[in-house]
Amino acid sequence: MLLREINPFVRQAINCSISSNAKYDVFNELQSADCRLFYMISGEGSMVIEGHKYDLNSGDCILFQSGTKYIWQINEQHELNYISINFDYTHNFYSIKKPFHPVHSNMFSPEDILENITFYDCPALNNHIVLPASNSYESKFRRIVTEYYLGGDFSDELLSSLLKSLVISIVRELNGNDKNPLSNNFELTRKIMQYIQNNYAQEISYESIAKSFHLNPIYANRVFKKISGVSLYSFLINYRIDMAMELLRSTNIEVKEIAFMVGFSDLPHFIKTFKKHTGKTPSKYRNSSE
Repeated sequence: MLLREINPFVRQAINCSISSNAKYDVFNELQSADCRLFYMISGEGSMVIEGHKYDLNSGDCILFQSGTKYIWQINEQHELNYISINFDYTHNFYSIKKPFHPVHSNMFSPEDILENITFYDCPALNNHIVLPASNSYESKFRRIVTEYYLGGDFSDELLSSLLKSLVISIVRELNGNDKNPLSNNFELTRKIMQYIQNNYAQEISYESIAKSFHLNPIYANRVFKKISGVSLYSFLINYRIDMAMELLRSTNIEVKEIAFMVGFSDLPHFIKTFKKHTGKTPSKYRNSSE
């Protein structure tokens, strides 16, 4: 198969956490019937993939095909928070909607694998991929999770398109064709993204962000938009809305408090901005996610 031919089917996209208390999954060799894509949000731990151990940090991205052997390793008193996407590279098995939970390798057989895909133009996808410090992709991961929860008309098609774009971005970065990791502009953009992700709840603007990096605001915004495709302000607002959606889905915190928690000092402005981005008010979004 060629990369351009993929038509991914997203079977599940959720926020997860795993700790040493998860006796079934931790320190056991696991395999899954479909493909896996992980994005590490926070916490401490490691993963052994086909015998290779990788320490995991915030922003790390992991991608592998069905049947890959992997082991979660989590130290006591710690846990990992991450986004997990279960998917196929084609729609050949779209009729199977129920997510597959990984099983112990001694219970897994080759016949359990849904698809055996061989990529001819990007052989890296035939093996596991671990891409460190991929913080710039967090908003894409969160967009997929949000769309999976919301559903609606043509959701399957949109999820497929979003995941295809994300997989291609990962491959391009791995191959060095998308952007040069040594580029000053790329490194600057990565650092600004990390700064926003760490400080989005504070009262910040693109001017204050630029000042934090001793840059002219116009220059900082121009570089950021060239590398990321969006302005500093758009990235900040999108990230705040993404975090608000996660809080609305996973907690019972009042809407007004959530607005302040994600950096909005004015509730009407938060509601208006939220509806502009999602098509729903925060309350309606919360109800549709239950």
